[in-house]
Amino acid sequence: MQKRVRNTFGKGTGGARRFEYDDLAIATGNFSDDRKLGEGAFGVVYSGFLKRLEREVAVKKIVRESSQEHKDFFAEVSTISEAKHKNLVKFFGWCCRGHSWNILRFMCSCLWSNNNKELFLVYELMKNGNLNDYLYKSESAAVLSWQTRYKIAKDIGSGLLYLHHECYPYIIHRDIKPGNVLLDDDFNAKLADFGLSRVANPNNATLKTTAIGSQGYIDPQCMKDGEVSFNRNSDVYSFGIALLEIVCARKHREQIWGLYKSGGDVVEAADSRLAIGVDGAERREMERAIILGLWCSVFETKHRPTMLQAMDVLERDAQLPDLNLIVNSNLSSTDASSSSPVEKRYDSEEAPLVAGSSSSQLAGR
Repeated sequence: MQKRVRNTFGKGTGGARRFEYDDLAIATGNFSDDRKLGEGAFGVVYSGFLKRLEREVAVKKIVRESSQEHKDFFAEVSTISEAKHKNLVKFFGWCCRGHSWNILRFMCSCLWSNNNKELFLVYELMKNGNLNDYLYKSESAAVLSWQTRYKIAKDIGSGLLYLHHECYPYIIHRDIKPGNVLLDDDFNAKLADFGLSRVANPNNATLKTTAIGSQGYIDPQCMKDGEVSFNRNSDVYSFGIALLEIVCARKHREQIWGLYKSGGDVVEAADSRLAIGVDGAERREMERAIILGLWCSVFETKHRPTMLQAMDVLERDAQLPDLNLIVNSNLSSTDASSSSPVEKRYDSEEAPLVAGSSSSQLAGR
């Protein structure tokens, strides 16, 4: 597969442009509450119509209270301004109130710990909101059909495959969850919220950092003593949990694993709202998606698939492994005095299937 080489930092903007603050204020009704789409620890997002682009947009007003948030903002701009894919939310540009900086000057300002400038990012507006609301929160939202859910799963996988295998250096998203999956008018899914993303060092496959991410989606294998060692396997784990949620909603992973381990019908764990009108072929897709979700989230990282393998399962009907053999091979190498199977080494608060703690248009966390 040909890798798409990302531009060297500061030499390209990926088509991003600088916007005037007054234009953003007009577009969002002076950032009025009735235009607010959501908010997280990193920003507040507003909808608006931007005359310069002649289209509706999502404007993210950055909230920064620490040096870490400066770094998160820097990460989001540097990643999303260069990464281009149909399953990544489209980035249009930036604004720093009161300054006419170019992209390099603007991004350097993000790292100044004493910088109190008002910063904004402009994205395409995803009118159908985020996946989390459709799975859990919105009572008025229509129940997503299996065909739509399966397409969303493949869209998420396609976006991750691009980040992991078509970018060089590859990109680790680090916060894959339904709340960070946005849906357009046709329910095409796009990954959003790159505030935690990091570009990997090609000479070092693992990125060490403080514990970060969303509870329930962080790979339990990579957490130790408050430090997290992230790599592509960490994103694969989060994708597996998200995939299980797409099919099964609030079911715990261990409940689903219990069905698989005992030779039961894993489709019994599927969201009960999917039971109506599902034919045999769709039922098989559901079964394979569930097993893939379990495979992506096995405890031992070495046994997880890559996103290339995961997409082969979703799109090309590739063969799935026997997960019981994987678990048994792990058991044979563990201390004989341990009575807990490897799959039981998950803490119930580390790997349950739960809704994202916050969900919004690009606000994310």
